[in-house]
Amino acid sequence: MEKNIDWLFSLIRIAGVAFPVSASLVQWQAEISSKDLLERVQKLEDPVSFLHEDIPELSKLIYQSLRKNESPVLSFVDEFYEKYSRALAALESQGYIESSRCIGNRHPVNISLCDASFIMYMCALAEDKSKMTRLFSSVDSCAVGLWLDGKKIKEEIDLPLPVILAMFEIFESKGIGYRSKEVGSAMYYAKA
Repeated sequence: MEKNIDWLFSLIRIAGVAFPVSASLVQWQAEISSKDLLERVQKLEDPVSFLHEDIPELSKLIYQSLRKNESPVLSFVDEFYEKYSRALAALESQGYIESSRCIGNRHPVNISLCDASFIMYMCALAEDKSKMTRLFSSVDSCAVGLWLDGKKIKEEIDLPLPVILAMFEIFESKGIGYRSKEVGSAMYYAKA
């Protein structure tokens, strides 16, 4: 249909405001173009939400579970997987989550949050902005050669440890620091 009315929009732009009907059609077409442009910009600013319409709601639920369980590996009831199956599939196709499955079971056994940026996306939707600002400032202002203890930060700011580790990971990916790989460790070393 869009191609079928392209000629109409071209004609309206040519006629401009010279005719009363075309004047209102020019405004209508400008509003449609503005809406399309706004939607395109929103997709660039928030590409995760545009994967599926249920993703913002789903992300908040996943974050609540992350906060409660303090783990990036989360299990949900079958109804959850049924309701959000397409949104979960969209997230998995982009590498934000990974599903663990058992033979003979329709639903995943659990999902793993495997992308630090997705964890930050969930925080942007569901977490207190002042806590996230404090976390960011702590990591960003860490002096070169010093270590941050994620477990202490967790107690001070009241954020789930996987969120703090995700922030460390993001800074590490930019070459600014190093997240300790020692099992059970939650340490970050600032190198730049």
